[in-house]
Amino acid sequence: MIDTMMSNEVCRDLIQDGVVEYEVPGIAEINGRLWKGKADIVNHSQKLVIDLKTTADITKFRYSAQKYNYNSQAYIYRELFGYELVFIAIDKTTNQIGIYDCSPEFYAKGKDKVERACEAYKLFYENPDFKPENYFINQTL
Repeated sequence: MIDTMMSNEVCRDLIQDGVVEYEVPGIAEINGRLWKGKADIVNHSQKLVIDLKTTADITKFRYSAQKYNYNSQAYIYRELFGYELVFIAIDKTTNQIGIYDCSPEFYAKGKDKVERACEAYKLFYENPDFKPENYFINQTL
């Protein structure tokens, strides 16, 4: 998979061209909480954070990005590193490569999830009156 990715000119340029750092840790305050992450690749020349993913089916990567909260990751990493995030995914079976940038809506969904996570953290860990046994979800369908 590495050979396939590095033989692709666009991938190789994103991964190696210009001022590039690998395995870059970051910490930032988001919504009053400290968040941390480690970027696979930070390309300062192109002002991008690149996250490498493998997938069982490249045609379902868009679905996987929602299912596995990649939108939250994209929002957090943009906040941590100050650059837009690009996912480079490679299919584990076919070695097909996909390059996915993030739309404003994708970031907005991630931001919403992060805000809800902060609210849940505050409820569960900072509210002395909270009783987990009384917690439930109430929605109208």
